[in-house]
Amino acid sequence: MKKICIITTGGTIAMKEDRAAGGLVPAVSGADLAASARGITDWADIAVKEFSNIPSEFMTPERMMDLARAIDGMAEEADGFVVTHGTDTMEETAFLLETVLHTEKPVVLTGAMRGASDLSADGPANLLDAVKTAVSPGAAGKGVLVVMGGRVHAARYVEKMHATLPEAFRSPQWGPAGTVYADRVVWAGAPERKARLHPARLASHVWLVKCAAGTEADIFHAAIAAGADGLVVEGFGCGNVPRGADAGIRDAIAAGLAVVLVSRTAAGSVAREYAYDGGAGSLEDAGAVLGGSLSGQKARLLLMAALGAGCSREEMRTLFRD
Repeated sequence: MKKICIITTGGTIAMKEDRAAGGLVPAVSGADLAASARGITDWADIAVKEFSNIPSEFMTPERMMDLARAIDGMAEEADGFVVTHGTDTMEETAFLLETVLHTEKPVVLTGAMRGASDLSADGPANLLDAVKTAVSPGAAGKGVLVVMGGRVHAARYVEKMHATLPEAFRSPQWGPAGTVYADRVVWAGAPERKARLHPARLASHVWLVKCAAGTEADIFHAAIAAGADGLVVEGFGCGNVPRGADAGIRDAIAAGLAVVLVSRTAAGSVAREYAYDGGAGSLEDAGAVLGGSLSGQKARLLLMAALGAGCSREEMRTLFRD
C-alpha cells in the first residue's frame, strides 16, 4: 500500500461555524480532517503534517515557496502528497508548486466549498478523492493536480469560477484531466507540462493590472515610481489594451520592467491578431511577453519565479507560450 502524506494548510475544509463569531472559523485539526474521510485508509497508508491553519486569503507567494520546500524535504518519506487548502487561492498555490517543485511524485491539492459543520460538507469526499488520485498509477508524470467535486484538474489550467457552489472549479481552456469514481480514476489526455524553475527567491514586487474601458497610463507610471520588478497586464480579448494603457506599458518596458500580457477572458490565448497601437502584436514587438492562456494571477506567480531565476526575455517567452 502506498504512503500518502496529507499536508494541511487551512481553509474552509478545516473550519466550523462559530455562532458567537457569526461564521466559519479554523477549528479542525489535520488528524480530525483525515479521520473525517471515511475509508481513506483502505486506499493508502496515511500520515498527516500540519503546515498551517489559515484562511487561504492569508496565503502568500512566500508561504507557497515554504510549502514547496516542505514537500521537497519530505519527498523520500512518502509516495505522494495531498495538500488541503482554502479554495480562494488554491489555483495559485497549485500553479506555483507546479512551477518550482523538485519532486516528481504526485502532489494533489483539495479543499471544500462548505465548512466541516455545514449540511452536506464536501471536504471529506474531496479529501478521499484526492488520496485516490495520488495513489492512481495515472497520476505519474502529470504534475501538480487539483481535485474538487470528483474532477481532476491540471494546475496550469484550473480556475475557481463560482464563489460558493461545490462545483466551483473548472478548467475552461482544456477541460478536466480526469474524473474520480468509486473505485478508480479515469484519465483524459495528459496535460502539457512546462519546464520547472528552481529560483532561490521570488521577485516580490510584481504588479497585476486589469484593463477596463479607458484605462490610462497613470497606474503603469505608479508601478514604475514604486520600483516594481515587473507587470502582468490583463488585456481584452486576445490581449489588446486601450490607448492609455498602451502608452503606459511602453513606458514601463522602457524603464526596464518585465511586462507580461494576458487576457482577462476566461478562456483562449493571447495572440498577435492586431498590429495597431494597443494590439498584442505591437506590444510584443515593443518588448512585452505574451502570456498564452494563463490567468493574470498565475502569470504573476510565473513572472515572480522567472525573475527570481534570472530568466531572459526570450526564456520568458518560451515559459509563457502555450
